[in-house]
This record gives sequence, C-alpha cells and structure tokens, in this order.
Amino acid sequence: MKNELEYHKFKGLFLYCNKCDNYIHQKQKGKKCSHPIEKQVYKAIIRTGNGYERKFKTLDARDFAGAVKETLDFEDKVKNPHLYQQSNNPKQSPYLEDTIRMYIDHMHDEEVPHHKKSYLSKSYIESTRTFLKEFKSFIVNSGADFHTYKLSLINDSVVGKFSAYLENKDISNYTFNGHIKAMRIFFNYLIKNKGYNIKNVWKEVKLKSERATNVSISAKDFYDLLSIIGPDDAIAKTGKTKRNMYRPWLKDLIRLKAYTGRRNAELFAMRWNMIHFEEGMPVYIESPNIKVNKQQNNFDEKDYQFVYIPIGEELLDLLMDLNLLENVDSNDHIIAPDSKNRDDMEKQTSKYFTFFFNKLNRNYSRQLKHLRKTYITSEDLYLNSGFSMQHGNYKITDKFYVDKNVIATKMALNGFRIFPVNNKKGTLVGHSDNKKGVTSL
Repeated sequence: MKNELEYHKFKGLFLYCNKCDNYIHQKQKGKKCSHPIEKQVYKAIIRTGNGYERKFKTLDARDFAGAVKETLDFEDKVKNPHLYQQSNNPKQSPYLEDTIRMYIDHMHDEEVPHHKKSYLSKSYIESTRTFLKEFKSFIVNSGADFHTYKLSLINDSVVGKFSAYLENKDISNYTFNGHIKAMRIFFNYLIKNKGYNIKNVWKEVKLKSERATNVSISAKDFYDLLSIIGPDDAIAKTGKTKRNMYRPWLKDLIRLKAYTGRRNAELFAMRWNMIHFEEGMPVYIESPNIKVNKQQNNFDEKDYQFVYIPIGEELLDLLMDLNLLENVDSNDHIIAPDSKNRDDMEKQTSKYFTFFFNKLNRNYSRQLKHLRKTYITSEDLYLNSGFSMQHGNYKITDKFYVDKNVIATKMALNGFRIFPVNNKKGTLVGHSDNKKGVTSL
C-alpha cells in the first residue's frame, strides 16, 4: 500500500502534507512525513517574473501526470495573465470541499497580495483546520457525500443540528465557541473576499459563556511543579503510544516564562545579546514583540516593536544558572542553544507543562499560558499604574510618553519579583541576593 503520492522532480511542482505543514522531498534534515496519503496534495509554485513574487496553487490532481499538466496550465496563466483576463470575477465553486481548500490556501497567504497577507501562525491554521474537519465529519455522518455537498445546503437547520452535535460531544464552552467562530470567519471570508452571495448563518448561533481567563499560578504551585520535573516517571501513555514528556531545558523554559511573561515564540527566540547592561549590571532584555510585528507586517528590524523586560531578582538567578557571565553578547539562544527545531519545541512545550502539573494532583488545572497572566498581574501590582497625572486617558501617556526601557531598568534595580523566594526547607521567604554575582561584568 502506497503511503505517498507519486513524485518526480519537476520545475514548479511540489508534494505537500496538509497535516504537518511541510513540503515533502525538500532537503530539510530531520523532517520526515509519516502521515497518510490522504493528507498529501500536489502544489504548484510559479515565479511571476516580478522580483521574488510567486503564485501558489493547490492542485486537484491525485496522480503525477495530472499534476504536471495542471502545473503547466497554471504556469501559462501566471506568465500570460492578459490571455486569461476574461472576467474580474472568477467562477465560484458551489461545493463546500472546494471552498474549504481555497480558504486553507488563503490562511497560508497563497495568492494573497503582499499588503493583505495575515502571516497566521501554524497553530492557528491547524486549529482552524481541525474545526473545519469536525464539520466535515458531521456532514459525512449525516449521510451526505462531502465531495458533492454544496454551500447552499448550509442553512439554519444544518447549523442547529451541528450545534446539537457539538453539545452532545460534551466539549468545553471554549471548544464549542471555537468551532462556531471558525465557521463564522470561514463564511465571512467567502462573502467579503470571494463575493459569495450567501448568508452567514453562523452569526446567529449564541456563544456559550466562558469563565474569565485571568488565572494566575501561586508560588506554591510554581515551586512544587519545578520540584517534580525530571526524567523519572515522565512517560505519557495514549492508547498504545508512549511518549517521553521530559526535556532537559523544560525547567529553564518554565522559569523564563514566569520571570519574563513573554509568549512562547519569543522565549525560544531570546538570545544572550538581547540583554542590556548599566554599569556592569544586566538590567533588561530587549525582545522583539513577535505577535505585534507579524500583525503590522514588520519584517525589517528597523521597524520592529520591542518589549523591555526588567531583569528582576528571579530572572537574574536564572540567567546566572545558565552561565550569563560566559555568554555576554553571545548570539546563542538562551534556552536550549544547541537545539535546531525550535518551532516543534515551541509547539510541544505546553503539553509538557500540563503533563507535569497534572502530577501534582491538584483539584484544578493550570496551563503554561497562565504564567504570562501571573507575570502581568505581578507587574501591575508592582507598578500600580493605570492613571496619569498628565492625561485623562492613560493609553495616550503609555503610547507616546512612557519610556519603557527606563521603567524596566528601575524595576530591575528595585528588586522586582514574581514569587517570594523558596528556601531549601520549602518556606517562602523575602528576597535573594544574587546580584553580587555579576559585579565583575
């Protein structure tokens, strides 16, 4: 039984896996696709002749010969657009399967003008794909042929039955809302971007109430968690599958998350040369705000927006543990500098955290993201800001007047902490005195 579509090297033609979001047969060391053949598609990528601009197309063919023909046809259209400008409104497919495929290409910014690209994260695209796949399962389980199922069939009756179908799965309110929001955004794309004359029937579904997400992690939970992370008893079992959830860098990553409050992508991108010093003391980390820069299409470093993270007592302790003195101005990553596949590390870290937290046997759950909320809560309490002596609206002061690297420096020098110190006996005490260790810088 074949586990891969037939492929031979052909200019502009590529084999792609929708599951792992990777091109197969490209020379990417260590990246192998083991997903079923149903997840694979042929893609054509053609240069337009205008600088580095390229056009992308997911092909319909399921055999190599058909894919070559579609690639050549697509290349002809790209290279000779004037011959194909019969209408500004291309023919709209009435089928749900085609529009889902088109929408997924759009989320990958394929054939999207540069100024309209979204640069969506892989995790967002994958979660949306999962939600759309669930709707497909619902359609198939209802007895319909998904390949010939038309968009026009999705009416209030179908939406109501799908809502009941989700509720019967006993999923959380967050997950229910995620499904509905994904379908809303999908239909909104078809209506606004592709001109489909359909009603967004998903807008009338009432979303379920969600608990406040401002959950923080206590000092006891934090220190207890760090104490149990290790290679012993670290195997997660799912059916017949066993997986080692321990990584040597996991404790350091969790501490860095707690002491900086930054998003996972930024933590794995942090380098030693982002640390700024004053009079030999490390005072703050200047880190690019990856989320904001993506949203604003800032890909030139001179246009970056940065966050300034004060190096408080706990963060200084961590940096010293990771050999700050030997890494001053180094371009190495702070976390796991020898690891190459950082996207995969970022994707899996939350699962590792949850696995070990569950071992604490609390009657509640906590996630890695809650450390960011914990940090922001502590920061807010420490600064006690939110008002301005100069402006009625603090946002004006914050955006145009506050020098955040100065604030970060003062926070560091004044002993900013997230948690009380945990001494060897497990008792929470005052503060640490590790700043003495960096006076030689």
